[in-house]
Amino acid sequence: MFVRWALLGAVIVSPLTPQTPAASLQQALGLFNSGKYKECFNVVAPYVVQNPNSAAAHKLLGMDQFMLGNSREALAEVQRATELDPTDAEAFYYLGRLNFSTDNATAALEAFQKSLQLDPASVRSHNQLGQTYESFGRSADAENEYQKAIALQQDQAKKSEWPYYNLGLLYYNNGRAQDSISYFRRALYCNPAFAEAKIKLAVVLANQKSGPEALELLKQAIQTEPRNAEAHYRMALLLSQSGKPEEAREHFALFEKYRKP
Repeated sequence: MFVRWALLGAVIVSPLTPQTPAASLQQALGLFNSGKYKECFNVVAPYVVQNPNSAAAHKLLGMDQFMLGNSREALAEVQRATELDPTDAEAFYYLGRLNFSTDNATAALEAFQKSLQLDPASVRSHNQLGQTYESFGRSADAENEYQKAIALQQDQAKKSEWPYYNLGLLYYNNGRAQDSISYFRRALYCNPAFAEAKIKLAVVLANQKSGPEALELLKQAIQTEPRNAEAHYRMALLLSQSGKPEEAREHFALFEKYRKP
């Protein structure tokens, strides 16, 4: 699953005038972090023309192009950033994400491995490398990377839910449903609003005859994401099994409405 990026955190824009090169790049960064991607492009694209050897500018432009839906241009810019600064672990991480999102798993693997050579303690790079190994069917390697990501963030105040969720999903898909439960729960501990983790945990619990908790989890998932087709489908199945055909039909109808063609 390719998640849209919240990459750089909050940025305080300098009071320097935008005409100053450093201020222009900082202004573009602030616009990106505010979700103003078109406005960011209008600032950072001219900056790149004027400063073609700025790795930071190429990286930001690439991320902005991705958010604007221009994957090919995004990939070219981030690739250029890694060429200009081959010590930037973050740029290689983004390069891996872009390659993975365009189904170039081989290039993604190389980029994530390079990112980890530069920054072995990167939780997100280990997590994404795990997903890349999964795409090659290398489950044992994927499990190892998720476990590394989990171990690395044990002492962090804010933990990412994704390594827990991805490991739980790996176990679930490999027929280890019982092992998946604790990881889905830990993902939800990190992010209580994580609808996909609630859905997958509900599926496992429903299969283990824990219907009431599964039902509550699905209700919560639908409250968070009313257009989530899988949540409605799983709810419909559970209601049907519980002898509530009318309610089940309502959720089957919503599943049909929201599912992707």
